[in-house]
Amino acid sequence: MKFLLILALLTPFISNAEVSKADFEKLIFNIVDIYDKELPAQRNLDINWESETKNASVNFKKGKVNFIFHGGFVRHYNLSLDAMAITVCHEVGHIIGGYPKVMPTQKYSSEGQSDYFATNDCIRKYFNTTPNNEFSLKGIGQKLIDKCAGERLCLRGLAAIRDDVAIHNGSGDINHTSAHISSYTIFNDYPKGQCRLDTMKAGLFNEARPACWFKDFQTERYEYEEDYIYEEGQGVAEITQVTSTSFGCHIRTAYPDYWMGSYFNPLSESELMMRGVNVIGPCPYRVGETLSGSITLFKKNLYLNLNPTDK
Repeated sequence: MKFLLILALLTPFISNAEVSKADFEKLIFNIVDIYDKELPAQRNLDINWESETKNASVNFKKGKVNFIFHGGFVRHYNLSLDAMAITVCHEVGHIIGGYPKVMPTQKYSSEGQSDYFATNDCIRKYFNTTPNNEFSLKGIGQKLIDKCAGERLCLRGLAAIRDDVAIHNGSGDINHTSAHISSYTIFNDYPKGQCRLDTMKAGLFNEARPACWFKDFQTERYEYEEDYIYEEGQGVAEITQVTSTSFGCHIRTAYPDYWMGSYFNPLSESELMMRGVNVIGPCPYRVGETLSGSITLFKKNLYLNLNPTDK
């Protein structure tokens, strides 16, 4: 096996071959088909090879999953098919990747968890259905190669992660590791580029989720409720207390200087006084400063500036 690895390392590195429309579409269909039984039966694949949009995404609306993939994403970043497989797996992971999930609605698996699912579960299943012995290990450190212990699927996964670096605009290196330790789990945002690569490596090696984004799982778990009625309001108030939490912070305020409930399901300012409000993610707020924004009541807790797509 050592002889085989030496040959692989000596093989000249070939830049990613141009991905064809047929390859692009086949890849997406293959991965979605792998999870046919786990994904909702109602789903749509919007594959637009001609589009120059540099994006891939998924959404869940009215009981239906919509996957959206643009050919411009592959062309702009010059991705290999296996690197694109990580992206497709990531989008699938948002729907069935498990916890941690976005807060508070738990509609999707978080960005970090979707990265972890992509390499821990999805690309291994995809690789088993689609052999490829033409990948190169150039640029991948021997320490990582040794961790694969000669397993071809693992080595191929490393090559895919290396190629995926292009998506992060040079903000990460497969051979490096983030030194950052997050004080809370990043539920509702992207971890930084190096942290995302670390997460993919951890998934591939079946290791713990890295501390650069993960601290704790949600303590409460429940099914996403698409028809949930959200009471909301807009307010401005002075901050009187800030307490760190595992997802950001909790804030208490003085009586609002300004308050307006939403038109359809108005939230009373008394709720803010009684419950305080949760901030998910970075907490730049300090006592004496002004808090302003949209406040939403969800399952007896208030949240500041929830992303509408997570509702």
